[in-house]
Amino acid sequence: MTQEEGRGRISQPRGRPSTVPLYASQVTQWLRENPNVSGAEILRRVRLAGYRGGKSALYELVRRLRVERPAEVTMAVESPHGLGPIPRVTHR
Repeated sequence: MTQEEGRGRISQPRGRPSTVPLYASQVTQWLRENPNVSGAEILRRVRLAGYRGGKSALYELVRRLRVERPAEVTMAVESPHGLGPIPRVTHR
């Protein structure tokens, strides 16, 4: 609780409202299409779409959206044919 809230006042949010949420669905779609797309490429694309906000706010959105996708798990599988290359099986 802030000092002002303790006196019965409610603190107001500072600064301008973020425009990043307006682009969240588009960024989500790009990450689904290519999970390895860079944050710089996403920034380039949203700027072409009209985004005029800061890159830090956009990178934070990208980071949050990447965390929400399931992690890729890679495990080694031993070959029943003895020595040789061990195939890698990837599950999503």
